[in-house]
Amino acid sequence: MNALLFIVFLIIYNLSFSDIVTLPNLTGPYGVGVSNIELLDTTRTQLRSDDKRYWMATVFYPTVKTNNVHPYMPGTLKDGVVCGTKVLGYAIPEVPILKNQKFPVIIALPGRGGERQKETILYETLTSNGYIIIAMDQPYVANFVKFSNGTKITLTLKDAWNVPRDRDYRYQYDDKVIEGALKDINFVLENFNCFGDLEEIFDKQKIILMGHSLGGNIAHIKGFSDKRIIAIIDIDSKITERAVFGRVGVFPNPDAKPVLFIRGMKQYQEDVGDQLTKIPNSTIWSPDVQHSAFSDDAYFAAKIPNYGMGFWKSVYNWLFKKGPYFDSIDTNLGEYSVDQWFYEYPKYIVNWLGKNLHAIR
Repeated sequence: MNALLFIVFLIIYNLSFSDIVTLPNLTGPYGVGVSNIELLDTTRTQLRSDDKRYWMATVFYPTVKTNNVHPYMPGTLKDGVVCGTKVLGYAIPEVPILKNQKFPVIIALPGRGGERQKETILYETLTSNGYIIIAMDQPYVANFVKFSNGTKITLTLKDAWNVPRDRDYRYQYDDKVIEGALKDINFVLENFNCFGDLEEIFDKQKIILMGHSLGGNIAHIKGFSDKRIIAIIDIDSKITERAVFGRVGVFPNPDAKPVLFIRGMKQYQEDVGDQLTKIPNSTIWSPDVQHSAFSDDAYFAAKIPNYGMGFWKSVYNWLFKKGPYFDSIDTNLGEYSVDQWFYEYPKYIVNWLGKNLHAIR
């Protein structure tokens, strides 16, 4: 009976909300359009199935600025509801592109388990300042992926259990994740036509890679080695005394491409010594915040009452494939207020990009 009552409570929890939270205001001269694109690479299979490799990308693109808002994570969430609260953002689905203009393209990767739209605050700010974001996650790596036909993919039980508990298993898994992401990026760079009319506004001479956590590793591994990439933003990547994708420490940057390393100093960091300072043309910013301060989770942890799912809610969420996993762990912002942080953090990246892209071309 207690289990039945618990399930009824969770159903009610997921169907009701009373509060509304709106993401931070746009800071740039543009509005934000958004489009979900399904990508398919028939030459490969999925990480944990024999299906052909297919995944989702969300494109945030500059458009005419308005005051319109829209439910958060379109195509992934129903009505933008997060932990019982309706969330509104400024990314409006399928609004017209700005003809006869081109914008730098940032390919963005979340960390292990992260969903591609969980850094929407950062993406909306960058887009409003004149950047296109192609945010991608991976099936069987993101906690939740929903496709246009309604298909949903979550973590396998084996991975969900072993990755947080078995370090050897986690490192082997991460290497597979990196391998898949590198090939996903290659596919995008070679098939911009998959994005339809949006391709018209891509400045293909200005491609930037950006990632958070394990996505940061992917960004610098690929960015340093591929001449099509002109700059890299590594947000709190995994740098340890053990080899990641065959190398201990940061991969070399032979072409001295501009790279921004952001390190959350409240997060436990293994001693990386001075290796980041030895990467040519690097900028290092070390705010006193936690690892998840860079995702929307930190905003919601401050704005949404009782934010976070906890163990049983997360089990229910995973078991019934209800939606993304929301968590308030590792979201400490130190001495920053939440509004100050989500203004200063995206602004720092916008300013760094403006300075370094101007210096390149």
